[in-house]
Amino acid sequence: MPEKNVSAGQEELARLPTVRQILVAWAVLVALTIGSMIAGKVTSAASLGIVWTAALLAITWAKARGILLVYLNLRAAPAHWRTGFSTALAFMLILLLAIYAFGFFDLMPKRPG
Repeated sequence: MPEKNVSAGQEELARLPTVRQILVAWAVLVALTIGSMIAGKVTSAASLGIVWTAALLAITWAKARGILLVYLNLRAAPAHWRTGFSTALAFMLILLLAIYAFGFFDLMPKRPG
């Protein structure tokens, strides 16, 4: 009976990310953070514009997905969970972009009077 538990424990350990995977994910997240600083124009007080905002949100999606897959180990979950989380994340970021676009292009209808 203990042999079965050992193999189940080894199977669980095999699904955990390795130290190398964690370090690579960390390096990618650092690079994406630098990219978000560039896309977000952190040294400028000017408005980003729709293109830079979209780039910033795309970087945000990549960072969040990396954290979900490696640090929260979603890569070991069934594919429908990975797809669901990625889709929900993308939906929220697209919604944020749409809200920003409404304000940026002043697309909201004007109230009379």
